[in-house]
Amino acid sequence: MALDGNTVFPTTVWDGDSGSRDSDDAIQASPTQHDWTRAIEEIAGLQTRVYNNERGEDDDTIDTVGVIATVTGLTAVESGDAALHKTVLTLDEVEVVTVDGTDPTTDGTFGTTLLYTFPQGHIVVHGGHQAYLITKIAAGSGGISDTADLGIGVGTVAAVQSTEWGLSTTEENICAEADVDLTGGTSDSAESSVNAAVVAADGSAAALSVNLNIRGLGDDDSTPVADILTVSGTITVVWSVIGND
Repeated sequence: MALDGNTVFPTTVWDGDSGSRDSDDAIQASPTQHDWTRAIEEIAGLQTRVYNNERGEDDDTIDTVGVIATVTGLTAVESGDAALHKTVLTLDEVEVVTVDGTDPTTDGTFGTTLLYTFPQGHIVVHGGHQAYLITKIAAGSGGISDTADLGIGVGTVAAVQSTEWGLSTTEENICAEADVDLTGGTSDSAESSVNAAVVAADGSAAALSVNLNIRGLGDDDSTPVADILTVSGTITVVWSVIGND
C-alpha cells in the first residue's frame, strides 16, 4: 500500500512510493530498506508475469480471449495482448468422427470437431500452422480405408456433406489442407501445413469457431460406415479482434 493509502501494489504501475517515501513530495530522502524491498518486489513481480507468459485483456471494449471447446485430449495456451493474440491448441488423441458422403462416387467422406470459439467481432487471422499424426481407432475395420488419402485442415466453418473431394474455402481458411496418407491405419509421417496469408472474417453477428476438418480425397477411401480418427499434435493461430458492430 502506498503512503497515500489508496494505491495497492503490485496491481498498478509502481510510482516510486514505498514505506518511507512518497513520490509526490518535493524532497526525497535517501533510499532505506523499505525502498530496496519495494524495488525487489516489483522486479520479482515482473519476472513472474514474464515467466508465466501472462496475457493482456481488455474487459471493457474488445475481449482478447476465446473459449476452448470441451473435448477430451484438448488443451490451450493463450498469449498476447488486446492487439495481437496467439492461441496454441494441443491435441492428444482428439477424436474426429467421419461419415461417408451421400453419393460415395462424388462426395468425399467427411468429419469435423469444434476446438475453439473466437470472441465475437471481426477477426483477422494473421497466420496459422498445424502439425499432427492421425490414426484410425480400429485399423482393419469398416469405414475409412487403412490406406486412405485424406485432406485435413482448420477452418472457421465445419465440414459438411458436399459434392467434392478435399476441403475448400472456409473449411481450411485458418490452416490450409494437408494431405494425409494412411498406411496400416496411421499417417505415414507427421502432417503439417502453414497459412501465412492474412484472413479477415466477419464474426460480428455470431462468434466464429475454429474447426478441425477432414474430407476424403478419393472415392476409394471409405465405405458407408461411420469411423473414428484420432489426431495428436498442435494447431497455432495468431489472430486479432479489430472491432465489433
